[in-house]
Amino acid sequence: MSVGQELTIKNILTDAVKRGASDLHFSVGNNPILRIDDHLVYLEDQEVVTQDFMQGLVDFLLTKEKKEKLLVNKEIVLAYNFDNNLRFKVNIFYQRGFLSVSLRHIPYQVPTLESLKLNSILSNLVKNKNGLILVSGPFGSGRSTTIAALIEEINRSRKEYIITIEDPIEYIFTNNKSIIEQREVGIDTNSFAEALKYFEEEDGDILFLEEINKSEVIPAVLEIARGSSLVFSAISADSSTNAIARILDMFPAYDQERIRDLLATALRAVICQKIIPKIGGGVAVVQEVLVMNEAVKSMIINGNIAGLNNLIQTSRNEGMVSFNYGLAKLVKSSKITREDALDNTTDRKILESLLR
Repeated sequence: MSVGQELTIKNILTDAVKRGASDLHFSVGNNPILRIDDHLVYLEDQEVVTQDFMQGLVDFLLTKEKKEKLLVNKEIVLAYNFDNNLRFKVNIFYQRGFLSVSLRHIPYQVPTLESLKLNSILSNLVKNKNGLILVSGPFGSGRSTTIAALIEEINRSRKEYIITIEDPIEYIFTNNKSIIEQREVGIDTNSFAEALKYFEEEDGDILFLEEINKSEVIPAVLEIARGSSLVFSAISADSSTNAIARILDMFPAYDQERIRDLLATALRAVICQKIIPKIGGGVAVVQEVLVMNEAVKSMIINGNIAGLNNLIQTSRNEGMVSFNYGLAKLVKSSKITREDALDNTTDRKILESLLR
């Protein structure tokens, strides 16, 4: 990549962050594209991306070893620090035979629960000394940001030994009251499964596993959470109940009972979140929170996962929060439109009754 092209890239990235973009996309034949407040914005003042430009960008971003990995796997994900404290999660992949690059901005300052304006119940969840706290939601819903804020809440409030296992490392933590060790798969450990194997020998109090999406790691994670450690992890799902169902669906029928028993004793809470455009710009986070109690435990053990939906709706006094309650609250405070709320609910009748 020429000096001029490198300067162009840095200028685009700097401008994207100033404009509040969460993502930036480069693909051959198109202008660079920003995602701002969940809307795509084409940078028509920039030149159309060419194959040569894309190859130069990839050569700039990747070491020789990572280029070889890209050639073999056809895609690669990494974190990259540009000048001026610009940090991005970078996804490089092929489409129709051409290279494409997507970059997601990672703020240098680790967010707090207060700065994200998240539900106050979350600050109580981190007081658990053991168990599993799952954060779910669709891609781009801010799951890793919420988990970073939960970890930072612990870091600011008590002395713990925290170990993260990520691919790649996103937020960079600074030790406060806690000690935080961040391990990246492929650099500091060979795999998530191998890192989990050594977690207890490393005397960890708190574990953050980037994503709980493979059956090979789930039993180990649940056993760690049933012991003396608090575990945070993420999973892609559009509701708390679907997050639990997705974990169970990774296992054959003959193993379901064992996993349900493990999950029922390890789970402390499931948070599911969505991003919704705010009136006047910006985005709002709406969350559903399922908190473990005896009724939830019984339903999981007996396989009545669908019944958890009704329990969330009727258990506000036990700290549970439904999506509909959160959506109604945002509408009534004039943060989001009624139409956007109705577009994001799974039960329009309940939401409409809350909005009356």
